[in-house]
Amino acid sequence: MDHTSSTNATSLILPKPSQEADSKFICGSPEFDSPKGIFSGCNPLDSIFPTFILQLLAGIVVSRVIYLVLRPLRQSKILCSVLGGICLGPSVMGLNLKFREALFPPIEMGLLSTFSILGVMYTLFIVSVKTDYKTLISRAGRVSWVIGFAGTFFPWITLMCLFYSYHDYLPPSLQLKFIPFFVASILSLTYFAVVAFALDELNLLTSELGQLSLSSSLMSDLLQWFFVITVASFKHGNTTQAVAAFASVFIIILVCIYGIRPAVISIIKKTTPGKAVDEFYVVLMLLGALVMGFVTDFVGSSIAYGPIILGFIIPGGPPLGSILVEKAECFVLEILLPLFFIRVGYELDVSSLRNWKTSVVLMCIIFVGYFAKFLGVFVSSLSFKLRPRTAFLLGLIMNNKGIIEFVIYYRWKKYGLLDEQTFAVMMLCSLAITTFVAPLTERLYKPQVRLAPNNRRRCMLTIQTTPCTSQFHVITCVHNEENVNSIISLLEASNPTAISPVCVYVFHLEELRGNSAPLLAPYIAKKKKIFRRTNSPISDHIFTAFENYSGNSNGPVIVRPFTMIAPYKSMHESICKIAQEKLTPLIIVPYHENLRHIHGNRVASLIRAFNTNLQTYAPCTVGILVDRGSRQMNSCSFSYNVGVIFIGGEDDREALAYAERMSGHADVSLTVLRVSLRIKKQDELDRTNKGKNKGRSKEAEKEKEKEEEEAMEMEMLMDDALYDEFKVKNISNACVVCREIVAESYEQVMDAIQSLEANYDLVMVGQSRYQVMELNDIEMPSSRSKNNEPLGLIGGELVSSEFYQGWLSLLVLHRCRGPC
Repeated sequence: MDHTSSTNATSLILPKPSQEADSKFICGSPEFDSPKGIFSGCNPLDSIFPTFILQLLAGIVVSRVIYLVLRPLRQSKILCSVLGGICLGPSVMGLNLKFREALFPPIEMGLLSTFSILGVMYTLFIVSVKTDYKTLISRAGRVSWVIGFAGTFFPWITLMCLFYSYHDYLPPSLQLKFIPFFVASILSLTYFAVVAFALDELNLLTSELGQLSLSSSLMSDLLQWFFVITVASFKHGNTTQAVAAFASVFIIILVCIYGIRPAVISIIKKTTPGKAVDEFYVVLMLLGALVMGFVTDFVGSSIAYGPIILGFIIPGGPPLGSILVEKAECFVLEILLPLFFIRVGYELDVSSLRNWKTSVVLMCIIFVGYFAKFLGVFVSSLSFKLRPRTAFLLGLIMNNKGIIEFVIYYRWKKYGLLDEQTFAVMMLCSLAITTFVAPLTERLYKPQVRLAPNNRRRCMLTIQTTPCTSQFHVITCVHNEENVNSIISLLEASNPTAISPVCVYVFHLEELRGNSAPLLAPYIAKKKKIFRRTNSPISDHIFTAFENYSGNSNGPVIVRPFTMIAPYKSMHESICKIAQEKLTPLIIVPYHENLRHIHGNRVASLIRAFNTNLQTYAPCTVGILVDRGSRQMNSCSFSYNVGVIFIGGEDDREALAYAERMSGHADVSLTVLRVSLRIKKQDELDRTNKGKNKGRSKEAEKEKEKEEEEAMEMEMLMDDALYDEFKVKNISNACVVCREIVAESYEQVMDAIQSLEANYDLVMVGQSRYQVMELNDIEMPSSRSKNNEPLGLIGGELVSSEFYQGWLSLLVLHRCRGPC
């Protein structure tokens, strides 16, 4: 009832209050702030806005506490927010009438409902901006469509049969003619946004399972619009109203596509590449979501459809989509959206389950529908020869429930399509299946196991084991245009020849911002309008430079360009997978400190973690390129001066093997500094085993010492054999110079390295050398050691300002630790 009419009705019944009573009434009036304060005897909770603030704080605090408790079980924030609302509602704390009347009085619930609706509107707007259906549909294969079809229609048929077979045992609201049809349809669908949210929280977006889940959910996501239109028409009283509402929405969609979208595209074209969109347009788009909600609500459709339609016509990703998500996502998802889930949880009253017979029957039917969806996905996945575990987990993920289902259930309850009991049963079933799916998926699916350092199948190829008569595969990761010249020079120095051409896979890496699904796609220059997410001005410049190099190189160079848009925390998984498939012996990535002044501290830290993950999990050698400014390669007058520091160990052997490949290039000059360490073996073994042999028997200690000594001797033999082989092969090569020194301390090693001339275009070194680290007199600042951990001990010193005024370009090689 309207507040004014309520007040007028009250004034007709009640006598006019006295002045004292009137003052008391003012303190309790539904204003936004208390006129006289608590010291005047007024209760702040008698006013709307203080009550709303307390509701907000209570809901977020309770939800966060539940999330901290359930976080080890990998439960989602959405689930915890709903549980927080249940705890505050009539099912738990709300059983106390004084608590419920104080915190959730009926007249103050309007503001909570309003802000929760705003949270839903902006959340659906953000989700639609991040979803690029055009690209996702173009990427989805036959496997995804069949799995999505089976996972939708098999449970729909099952639920329809059960609903109409047990019609008399269902709650009253489900005994209406068309309601079972709508409920079965909604329960059968899998929503892309829900799956994407769940996969992101489980860090599985870039995994094989995550990609297949996102593609398979497209089928259901497209079908949902048919049901949305049907339900929107069904809620109107007659056919004329339904047709008018549908026609109005259709006209709004046409205006958005042919009117608003061209304007949005023009804004993007006016924005300078690499720069942020003007803040005026960002605010305009955010206000536009409210305007579209008002328009769709005005014509008789849902207030949520307007923001969804506007979001779909805005191109996702940079420059506009990403900044919209960046500006609004944190506040909306962390403040406004939890209000909606708290409101939904508050509406869920467990005491409404009075008729246990109908409740149990409905629960059983719903869970049979979930199992039918699982079975449909599982069987269809096996038919395409997917592994049983993958098919099992895919069936689980497709049963995830989230914001879309909760919004639909809540709206149906408000429209009177669902009674209290049916709403409670459907919500509890959704919460139960979501609670079960997340931790089970986390426990059973371990994408890192395949890439684990102790996986004996992990190490596929190294530079040493690559035949000099085969194609040399290289993966290069580029974050911006600044590292392109140095990488191209390094590729040319790799000596592409007719018998050993260089095949380089160039990946332009972009952080997943403003999109729901990650993307790994080949660069197609002639199809920019179709693959708008895969091509950007920066990508065009980067790939054009590599294509030009391929055409002008002195030897055959094949370039395979790709764009990768993914979270940095899982980006290495796709790179490692491709390295395994292509039998790539070398991955080249830029040093994160080179990118700090471009991308900022946050992104530079993420890139540093990405490089470390590659070094840990890559099935081949990883080279971190520290670029201090290389001249642009000119194929007519190419020259490259390379220094190699060879102390020993498997990483240094990879550096020497790479130098051996470069030595065949007539325009590459090589200087190899061989540093031999004079260390007493027994002293080194004692230091290595210090603190590790406590409690062991003397026999075990001797056996351990013997194994350590044999391993060290084998390492030294391999170092000497590779170095002698390199010298013999280049004994008559005037472009190769070998220098040998003997060092007994860390200072002597660094003095020898510093004695090298400072005119090198590149210095190559291995990441680690445990013999150097075992020397007694190593003293390094902990801050420098921590900051340069991906470069190793020697590499970290070489990039410091003490060496060549910090202008030395460096390539630090790290070989995979698994056996080949």
